[in-house]
Amino acid sequence: MKKIGFLGIMLMAAQNITVAQTSFDVNIGSGVWTALCTPVAVDDNMVWNPGASVSTHLGFGMKTVLSSHLTIGIGVRGHYMAENNSYRTQMEGKYSKGSYTLKLGSYTWYSQDDDCDDRQEMFINWDEQDGEGERIVGKKEASTDYAMISVPVKIGYQIGKFNPNFGVEYNYRVGITKNVGELHSVGLTTGLRFDLNDKFAFSTDFYGGVTKDMSHKGTLYYGTREDDNPEKIEIRDFNWRSYRVELSVHYKFGGGSAN
Repeated sequence: MKKIGFLGIMLMAAQNITVAQTSFDVNIGSGVWTALCTPVAVDDNMVWNPGASVSTHLGFGMKTVLSSHLTIGIGVRGHYMAENNSYRTQMEGKYSKGSYTLKLGSYTWYSQDDDCDDRQEMFINWDEQDGEGERIVGKKEASTDYAMISVPVKIGYQIGKFNPNFGVEYNYRVGITKNVGELHSVGLTTGLRFDLNDKFAFSTDFYGGVTKDMSHKGTLYYGTREDDNPEKIEIRDFNWRSYRVELSVHYKFGGGSAN
């Protein structure tokens, strides 16, 4: 009986320490997100279409003090992300069955003056199969709002009321207004949290994608406007990854001594 009583006392003490060092919170906030294409340009022709959109989120988090300064945090957030034009390609062209058309303008490269008959042009045939491809890709992905669930895991260092942190984050995303399939991505996240008191905290976070949101193959061609058989230069992979900056307000409960 004495042994059982001693183990019970030790277990209760460990539970009290864990609760005292762990805080929970609900958080709400907003931010800005974009998607970046790599490579961004081909011979000064912009492939990526710059754009940024707003996002909002609501989530639940937990922060545990591992030592006098070291902390670990994990959370789950639900996001609404407005449609973003950065998924749509800007450099465009089409080649099909011996003929091609392309958009002329600031995104087309010329080897000679515009008024020359043998003006040379470069364009991309997207996702080409048997000589036929798409003129533009990403139109559907760029014209839908998104719902997303994110799961960040971070290691932090407590310095007074401040907690700089760094970690990894998993994202699961689907289109709201259009069906674009399921998007899974993993990235790195870093941020700074300020614990105002035992009840409220503020944080800012940056997320950068490591895995890609989507990918397309671009076949690069080079020739004149009247050329039925433009020169095929190469095939490149173009990948899009998302990035976010967010601000949040946290309401803490349970184990407030963990800040």
